[in-house]
Amino acid sequence: MPLYAHTGTGGPESGTWHGLEKHLRAVADLSARFGENFGAGPACRVLGLAHDLGKANPAFQEYLRACAENRSTRSVPHSAAGASVVKDLLKTLTVAILGHHAGLPDAGDVKTALQHAQPEAIEASKALWAQLYENHNQALELPDWVLKDPLAAEMFIRMCFSALVDADFLDTEAHFNPSVSAARGGYPPLQWYCNQLADHMDHLTSNSPDTRVNRTREQILAFCKNAALKDPGAFRLTVPTGGGKTLSGLSFAFHHAVHHGMSRVIFAIPYTSIIDQTASVCERIFGAENLLEHHSAVEVDDSDEGQSLRDYQRRLAAENWDCPLVLSTTVQLFESMLSNRPSRCRKLHNIARSVIILDEIQALPPNLLLAVLDMLSELVIHYGCTVVFCTATQPDYSQIPDRFGFLGTACEIVENPDRYFLNLKRVDYEFIGGKSHEAVAEIVKQHEQVLCVVNTRRDALRILNLCHGADSLFHLSTLMCPLHRKHCLEEVRYRLRKGLPVRLVSTQVVEAGVDLDFPVVMRDIGPLDRIVQVAGRCNREGTMPTRGQCLIFRLESGGSLQGPYRTGIELARRFVEEYPNTIDSPAVISSYFRSLFQHTHLDRVRVEGRELSVQDIRRALNFATLGRVFRFIPETTVPLVTRYRMENVDVLLKTAIHQLGPRWARRLGPYMVTVYKHEFDRMLRDGLVSTDGTGIYIYNGCYSELFGIDMLNQPDPADLVF
Repeated sequence: MPLYAHTGTGGPESGTWHGLEKHLRAVADLSARFGENFGAGPACRVLGLAHDLGKANPAFQEYLRACAENRSTRSVPHSAAGASVVKDLLKTLTVAILGHHAGLPDAGDVKTALQHAQPEAIEASKALWAQLYENHNQALELPDWVLKDPLAAEMFIRMCFSALVDADFLDTEAHFNPSVSAARGGYPPLQWYCNQLADHMDHLTSNSPDTRVNRTREQILAFCKNAALKDPGAFRLTVPTGGGKTLSGLSFAFHHAVHHGMSRVIFAIPYTSIIDQTASVCERIFGAENLLEHHSAVEVDDSDEGQSLRDYQRRLAAENWDCPLVLSTTVQLFESMLSNRPSRCRKLHNIARSVIILDEIQALPPNLLLAVLDMLSELVIHYGCTVVFCTATQPDYSQIPDRFGFLGTACEIVENPDRYFLNLKRVDYEFIGGKSHEAVAEIVKQHEQVLCVVNTRRDALRILNLCHGADSLFHLSTLMCPLHRKHCLEEVRYRLRKGLPVRLVSTQVVEAGVDLDFPVVMRDIGPLDRIVQVAGRCNREGTMPTRGQCLIFRLESGGSLQGPYRTGIELARRFVEEYPNTIDSPAVISSYFRSLFQHTHLDRVRVEGRELSVQDIRRALNFATLGRVFRFIPETTVPLVTRYRMENVDVLLKTAIHQLGPRWARRLGPYMVTVYKHEFDRMLRDGLVSTDGTGIYIYNGCYSELFGIDMLNQPDPADLVF
């Protein structure tokens, strides 16, 4: 009897069913090609050839027929049987086969999982394996560095797992959705991106006034182009706010990638507001079709081995980052790197041989720094990557343990960056002491153009309500969907250019990377880098006759976030008092971060009252545990589609029902808001959330043109989003 991997239209005799041997050989070829980028071609070939051996089980073949005939039937797991056959050959890599549908397990669960394989399924798998694999007496060779270091082995398993999963998904997609498969790729070469960016920069320079700020930007761009010729490794791009680091950083990245024959550029950003803005800039330069913007928190359901068409459609909606330019968030990047889910890990192998720009690097959670920096060092040392730490407030990582000396060798792209901070000083800082919400609102009303940033949504709402009577009030927070924030920022920028009144009260979502130019900014005291970043929205272009004002206050009875954020606030108070008008100098910022890291556990996650080391979990190869506990935002969040611009949303939702695929989440992303899981549960109970069968959750409650969704009494999840 012929063996099949997947169903098709009609019955098996129709000729549209996916042959099992054909599928295994195709996945083996693809997986091996992906693995060659990091010295794992032979290992990935074996993974691809063996991953679906368990489908040779007669019970599984009968299950496929039941699925095709829409008969109710129980799923027949297949991963364990195939893994049992090749466990002696693959050793620790066996977990990749066990987890290619349900997720990578913990090391302690591997033996139990293998024991659950049915004897009949194992025998059928052995028979098929004997036909497919001829090198039975040849040991599988792995790189020496994998065998010597548990952390290196853990990362290597993840990358091989990614190569297998993506190959499996791509070949399955080619079977079920050939039109989608045929549309993949076709992107221009990296040299084209270089040329497009160079033309844009030339046009920008020739049409910009000859100012001190613009001359500085040109000098920084020149440093970036020169540094691009240096060997791959770790780099720092330390540029004052308004110094043009986004475009200069991209210029470095594309020139560097072309010069060294690398695969792609990944631009990772912590704040949704910056990714909105950066995506708009990149779309103007390269066209929306030539970049991938991936920061949605949409999760596909890949927790079982279901074989129905809808099961496959959901899995295939996951992104694989095959585009030469990827814009994402640091949350999406690092939580994917430490996830155990196939849908999230699918992209990892495409990170190899990439230039990774980490914008606003200071926003990385301090308690996760050791693991994050360690994995970045792995990418540089063993996977051919270049990493760029990019910010105006550069952290000092010199005291953090470093297995490879990776951080100590980081090259500063801009020579002597301190001088540019002096040349571009456009703001004076003033600490005005403790203020009530009423007093802050009065100051906001006194200025016609002012930005006020506070630590929580509740404080922002209270100040806005107290500003009644003042015209031109605006608000920004992550309770507004990205498209709503974009429209709000466009109106704010227009009013700033025209000299019209504009009073913007915001959470941290606006404090870094957003291209705004206010004469006065106000900041409730927060971590020192946050204060300096807010000041970057003041006199940004340096066109004021005098310096701008950054008024720092302590909001009496105001809320704040917990953990390292609160530690940062306490340290910032001391630095603001000791260095009242030089808190933005690189030396002061470095000193602040050294103090912050000394007062923070750099390798801790808290789970059910216990503190665990991320690195210890990695060494133990406990993939499932780490996938549960590694979170930039400690509490689980859920993405909701809002009905902002309702007619557009309804059309997209109707389309998504029939055309699940990697593009549906991208198109819905501009309308999404992320909320905490406990709030989601409450909304579900109250009938404010519905679903349409695609796995998309829709918010049906009130949506305000000023505030977004009606949850302003809740804390903001650090303005980070998946």
